[in-house]
Amino acid sequence: MVSAIGEDGAGLGPWTKKPPVLMEKGSMKSRSLRFGWVKLAMLSGLGVTIGIGCADRSWSLWSENEASPSGGAGESSEVLTRADIDEKYRWATETIFPNKAAWEAEYAEVAKMVQQLATYKGTLNRGADHLLAVAKEKDDTESRLDRVYVYASLLSDEDTRVGEMQGMESRARSLAIGYGQAMSWAQPELSSIPFETLDSWMRENSELAVYRQAIDDLFRQKKYILSPREEELLAMAGELRSTPGSAYNFLSNADIVFPSIVDEEGKTRELDDQAFYLFMRSPDRSVRKAAYEGIVGTHAKHRNTAAALLNGAVQSHIYNVRARGYDSSLQASLSGPNIPVEVYNTLVSTINKNLHLLHRYQEIRKRVLKLDDGVHAYDLFAPFIAGQKFEYSYEEAVDTITAALKPLGSDYLKAMKKGFDSRWVDVFPTKGKRSGAYSSGTYLTQPYILMNFHGGYEDMSTLAHEMGHSMHSHLSRKTQPYVYSDYSIFCAEVASTCNEIILQNYILERTKDPKKKLYLLCEFLEGIRGTVFRQTMFSEFEQRIHEMAEAGEPLTADSLGAAYKKIMMNYYGSAYTHDDLVDNYWVRIPHFYYNFYVYKYATSYCAASNIARRIMNGEPGALEAYLSFLKGGSSKYPVDLLKMARVDMTTPEPMEDAMKIFEGLLDQTEGLLNELGMMN
Repeated sequence: MVSAIGEDGAGLGPWTKKPPVLMEKGSMKSRSLRFGWVKLAMLSGLGVTIGIGCADRSWSLWSENEASPSGGAGESSEVLTRADIDEKYRWATETIFPNKAAWEAEYAEVAKMVQQLATYKGTLNRGADHLLAVAKEKDDTESRLDRVYVYASLLSDEDTRVGEMQGMESRARSLAIGYGQAMSWAQPELSSIPFETLDSWMRENSELAVYRQAIDDLFRQKKYILSPREEELLAMAGELRSTPGSAYNFLSNADIVFPSIVDEEGKTRELDDQAFYLFMRSPDRSVRKAAYEGIVGTHAKHRNTAAALLNGAVQSHIYNVRARGYDSSLQASLSGPNIPVEVYNTLVSTINKNLHLLHRYQEIRKRVLKLDDGVHAYDLFAPFIAGQKFEYSYEEAVDTITAALKPLGSDYLKAMKKGFDSRWVDVFPTKGKRSGAYSSGTYLTQPYILMNFHGGYEDMSTLAHEMGHSMHSHLSRKTQPYVYSDYSIFCAEVASTCNEIILQNYILERTKDPKKKLYLLCEFLEGIRGTVFRQTMFSEFEQRIHEMAEAGEPLTADSLGAAYKKIMMNYYGSAYTHDDLVDNYWVRIPHFYYNFYVYKYATSYCAASNIARRIMNGEPGALEAYLSFLKGGSSKYPVDLLKMARVDMTTPEPMEDAMKIFEGLLDQTEGLLNELGMMN
């Protein structure tokens, strides 16, 4: 279930809904819509899964969780208007509200419901029946508020140029924030009732007993809950504490102006963050170097401002630690979803023990690309082989995904096909449409998937990824009551990544051309490098800078750069040549404002690889265990939910599994390189 204190330990617990945090996925400029709103101890969220996604694209063909090629440099086809797109390729928002007038009516009604809930302050101790009535009313209010927000959000993303839609979303966000403030009393009031009393009420009333997991979770964290007035003050400070991240987003996405470079064809091309990884994949090293220096060098000019902003975000986390009495920023962040600190530490230590594999990968890169001076940061994304095209129509992509995911069983496939047929997906890029990809929706709606489909393998993989999110949400909402219908961000990337891994294996097994196979192998290696190695590296950096700040060490541009350099050199080994400019790369990573977020990409990939391997191998009961996890919502703690899928994230096994996959891909890649005479 969603934490009683919230995913980030921010103290927005049961009976307090967390305002939506709109995360700009780095250069992607596409929202991950991370709505982990806390439900009624009782807790839950808008059900919009992310990945940092959710605009979520955790597989890192280009993105490494930061960027997507959709809408990037090199597009040749004219972008159509929304009116040019057949209805079957547009998501069915009319199933939420038939028109804006209906939305306005519901908005007004929900605003009244929010005011009504506030009148219950001081009444929660009146007995089981009254508490249940308030809980149900709260669930109803939250689910309808979720629906109001998501409808406005989807419309605003259809065309970001339309002020009316942006205004609707802004109003919905304000209503959600007001809800959080109006209900700030509920968590401390509920926790002030003796647990023995609540326990007896739940034994007497079976309907109230539905909330046992939520109430148990509240009392697990009771020592971190403050007085009603203190909780109110913390809620009021929410906007202030979000200022560093908001300011960074404006700096990174609006104020910074990048230079132009000359591409492989001699054309002058304007740089932007969205095009960064496209240029990083250029076979022309001079283009890669120019793009890297243009992007990172421009960010580096703002290193002192960025250091002050990042320090502000870290200090906000430390403020929460000290206000509530946590041991550390890491423990505070993990406490909400009840993730043992050993999970984080085991991830870091296990990946560090396997860095020789990443070093081997860079040695291969150095030899194949003939980089006599070593692998520089701008070489890390360069393909071993270029010009291999995988093209699919949208219908072909859907058919391929359906065939590939056959191991997930007929029930899964039937529900997924219904999703495709019911217009869950907004398929093609249109003028003004939000870039990137994400999965959205709420308890009262169908899932919704934003895509910008161009027809490459990466687009098909993205579609499989987002459908994994949507199927997870669909199965959770179908199985669980509203209070447990959402799931922790810790679990969110498992279903999406599992889909990708199964699709990868399906395509790889059916690809006979050695050059195309080599291309795919390299992309899958990059997926693990970006999602496991690199995100763990970022996690180490994040942990290190919080420890520095907690010890009173100033976070300056120089100290942050020194910390980043040390970790970067450790990860990439002797084949890697470090340039001073790389010390400033942390400036362009928005995830460092998300409070220990990126480790979840790595743990999710490791969990997903473990699950996918066992399902594809036909292990008895593996599929049933996985489906139980998908249907579990937040009815248990995240680590316990994954144990339902036979994955224990407190042990090194899932991480070691991912490393074995990486090593196997390296072996296949080296074999093909030798076969093609590319290792000379």
